[in-house]
Amino acid sequence: MPARVALSRSLVEENRTLERLATLRRINRGSDDPAGLIAAAELESELTAIEAAERNTARADAVLAVADSAMGQVGELLNTVESSALAAAGDTATDAEKAAYQQQIDAALEAIDRIGATTSFGGRNLLDGSASTLSFVVSADPADAVSISLPQVDTGSLGGDAGVLRDLASGGTASVAAGQPAAAIDIVRQARSALQKSRASVGAFQALTVESSRAVLSESAVQLTSALSSIRDTDVAAETSRLVRSQLLSSAAFFSVRTSGLQSRRLAAMLIGDE
Repeated sequence: MPARVALSRSLVEENRTLERLATLRRINRGSDDPAGLIAAAELESELTAIEAAERNTARADAVLAVADSAMGQVGELLNTVESSALAAAGDTATDAEKAAYQQQIDAALEAIDRIGATTSFGGRNLLDGSASTLSFVVSADPADAVSISLPQVDTGSLGGDAGVLRDLASGGTASVAAGQPAAAIDIVRQARSALQKSRASVGAFQALTVESSRAVLSESAVQLTSALSSIRDTDVAAETSRLVRSQLLSSAAFFSVRTSGLQSRRLAAMLIGDE
C-alpha cells in the first residue's frame, strides 16, 4: 500500500511540474500560491495601465511630430517668399522678372494655406485653428493630463504689426506691384518669428513633457514586468530538475508496486498449491 501511495503522489507532482513547464507559469491556480496570485494580479493591473499610458504618449509624440514637420515646411516656404520679395525690390529687376517673382510668392502663399488646412492626424486637423489646444494623458492616472496650443497656420493669420502674409499676394498692399518691399519683408519676418516661437514651444513640450514621460513609463513597465515575472513565471531550470526527480521517483514507485504485485501473486499461487 505505501508503494501505491508514493506512486500516486509522484504522478501528481509530475503532472503539476509538466503543467508549469507547459504554461511557463509557476502559479496556474489559487492553490499554487494564494498570496502570490494576489500580488501578481495587482502587478498585472498596474502594468496594463502603464502600457496604455505608454501608447498614449507614443500617439501624442506622433501628433506633435506631424505638426512640427508641417511648420518646418511652412518655414521653408517663408524663406522662398522673402527671397522673391528681396529679388523683386528696387529697379534692378525687369517687369517680367517682377511678375515671375510675384508668381513664386503667390504659389508659396497658396502652399502655406494648403498645409495649414490639410495637416491632420487621425482625421483631426492640427493647424487650421480647430485644434488650438490639444490635451494628452501621459501617465497611468487619467486625471494627469497636459495640454499645448498649436498655432493657426494660414496667410490670413501669420504676420504681425506690419500686416499678414496675404498682403503679399497679387493685388495685396505689400505685393510686388505695390512697390513696398520693406513692408513685405517685415511681414515675412514677423510671420517667421511667430512660427518659430510656436515650433519651439511644440518642440519643448514634445521633448520635456511627452518624451520624458514616455521614458519613465517605459522603465516602469520594464520593472513591473520583471517583478511580475519573478512572482508568476516558472523557473524552467528548477522545474526541469523537479520533473526529472519526479519521473525517477515515479519509476521507482511503479517498480515497487509491480514487484509487490508479483510477490502477492506468487504467494497466492503457493497458497493455492498447498491446498
